[in-house]
Amino acid sequence: MADKYITNTAVQRQGQAQQGRLPVQAIHILLSTLVLVWLAASSSSLAFVSPKLLLLDQGLNNKWWAPLTDAFCSASGQLLARNLFFGYMFGRVVENTESGGALWLTYLLGAAGGSAAALLLLPRRAPIAGCGSTGAAFALFAMATLFNRRKTWHWQRLFELAVLLPFVCQQLLAGHAGMAQWCLLYGQRLGAWVPLLGGLAGAAAAAAVLALVRMLVGSVERRQQQQRQQQAAAELAGGQQGPPGGEESMALLLTKALATMMRRVL
Repeated sequence: MADKYITNTAVQRQGQAQQGRLPVQAIHILLSTLVLVWLAASSSSLAFVSPKLLLLDQGLNNKWWAPLTDAFCSASGQLLARNLFFGYMFGRVVENTESGGALWLTYLLGAAGGSAAALLLLPRRAPIAGCGSTGAAFALFAMATLFNRRKTWHWQRLFELAVLLPFVCQQLLAGHAGMAQWCLLYGQRLGAWVPLLGGLAGAAAAAAVLALVRMLVGSVERRQQQQRQQQAAAELAGGQQGPPGGEESMALLLTKALATMMRRVL
């Protein structure tokens, strides 16, 4: 039953592995980036990658890049291990079910959502460092489970969410214990949940973008098929051999290029 969730790209990678070739995937590049940034930030000789410059805080006047770099900088080895674990477990699912481009899109939009939610909903005194990476990790989880288009909704999927969601939330919330006192809602302190809500919004945005891309690619492919059918009908009728005037030929080339680009990017 699990085979129906494996895409053609994943099947091709399995074939390459059987032939002794192990290609570098997007998940390897992403996790290696997290490790390299942490090693560089831990080195006292590299002041330009100091955690103070990379991690998110409320004073963004001199560090506008922090909402992005916060997604790749871990404040401690413990947080790095957490991000690597969740990134590998759920990021690999996203890459296998969608693509490497979808993995990066989900990670970046989830990080942007976690950072934006922290900046908008939490006061200036709240320690919001690491909200970008937390939002990105939760976005990968949401994309791999909640927004996984290759899984149908049935009781087993609900059971999977019920088992995984408490553990994932507990682990991610543990890294933001200092924010728990902020953001009161009906008497409940929900500060630590803010980056998770932002990551969920980022995952939803990534799923919407991927759905739009699939719709555009499907439209392009249907247009290609219609043009082929019209050309074949014209040839069978003894009429014009090929598209008239070269206009349809150029349109066909453009649609092919667009469809190929979208498949490779996302």
